Amino acid sequence: MTAEPRIEAFDIVISGAGIGALTLANYLAPMGFRILILDRRPAFDPVHRGELVQPLGLSILDELSLLEDLKRTPHTLYKSFDFLDGRGRLLMRSSYDRGEAPYPYALAIEPHQMDHLLARNLSSHSHIVLRHESDFRDFSVDAAGVRATYERGGEVRQVLARILVGDDGRHSRVRELARIPGTLTPYKDSYLGASLLLPEDSSSLPPAIRESSGRYFLGPRSIFFFFSVSERRRFFLILLPERDRNKFFSNGVEAVLERLDRLVPGFAETAKENGLDNPEKFTELSVWKVDLERWCDDGVVLIGDAAHAMNPHVAQGRNQAMEDARVLAPIIARALLSGPLVRREALLPYERARIPVIRSLHRLADEMTRVWNSGNPLVVRAREAAFRGIGRTPSLQRKIVTTIGGSRILPLTPWDKIRALGAGL
Repeated sequence: MTAEPRIEAFDIVISGAGIGALTLANYLAPMGFRILILDRRPAFDPVHRGELVQPLGLSILDELSLLEDLKRTPHTLYKSFDFLDGRGRLLMRSSYDRGEAPYPYALAIEPHQMDHLLARNLSSHSHIVLRHESDFRDFSVDAAGVRATYERGGEVRQVLARILVGDDGRHSRVRELARIPGTLTPYKDSYLGASLLLPEDSSSLPPAIRESSGRYFLGPRSIFFFFSVSERRRFFLILLPERDRNKFFSNGVEAVLERLDRLVPGFAETAKENGLDNPEKFTELSVWKVDLERWCDDGVVLIGDAAHAMNPHVAQGRNQAMEDARVLAPIIARALLSGPLVRREALLPYERARIPVIRSLHRLADEMTRVWNSGNPLVVRAREAAFRGIGRTPSLQRKIVTTIGGSRILPLTPWDKIRALGAGL
């Protein structure tokens, strides 16, 4: 006879320990709610990927009294980023002090550093439990609450909670089971990425490798993003057109490295020393858009990529997941006072506040993809002129930097684009 799964009681169960989940739990921790976070990974292991914490994310960390702690972890502080053409000529320097954000900089980090920081802050709260190696399976909702099932160590377990939060990524199991309508669409192009660890004594390396400046190289049907995430680690992304690795490496890895070396002298040798000597060593980062009609239902709410995965061109994925948590936390706190099950009606203010912002970012990302990823000579020429024009026009710089910072989304109007082109030609 099979034993019945044991049942635990929590106020909130969260599937996935993404940055949104960890931020949400940190906001709710002082309120005493019992929270269970389930994550299928064995730990927050390094993935050697770079992330930008924009001014929006910095303000959230400051509210949680964690910003100074983050600054004590390995990171690189950026006051500006350079946009260059496919031959390395400067088009525009985007400086954070020209925007409206409360912080005139962004921090580049490896994401596990920030995850560890938020998780450590939760560890002092006995009413919050983070369980790794826990695979969320299913849930049901009735008047008594949400009954969630997961597997850990070969044992099936159940949790009775008042709300289930899905922060389980763009292919969200929670979203699928809740049958929340919307679209999950892959972009036709993806990226290849990897990180480079510099030697302890890097004095002999070329300046282009040693320096920590963030550089976007935009050429015809090519993008190369190179930046620092700590004193010794560099991270890069390369556009992979049509997601076709065979075509991209048709002339061999050496040809790809030599092309990038012309933009960042010393890159090829450093990449080889880091073992990037065959195509399989480059990790493909596919790009998806999640666009949903709604983000919640009775007993269920989505945050982060589960609700709105977006193109990295807008550099907002991590930051908008944190903003989801900031907006959602007080709404959930109020809803938990109303009964054993959090109803959709109580969560509607979250949707009303967040969906318009995300749809604006989706539109902006789609437009940027059409322009930035293009190889059409006319589009490339117009793109380069627009970058130069934005750099020469303070009011346009303010809009761009404010949007990148995340505090407000200010897309360029048709008239703004005409002004940018005119100033850049």
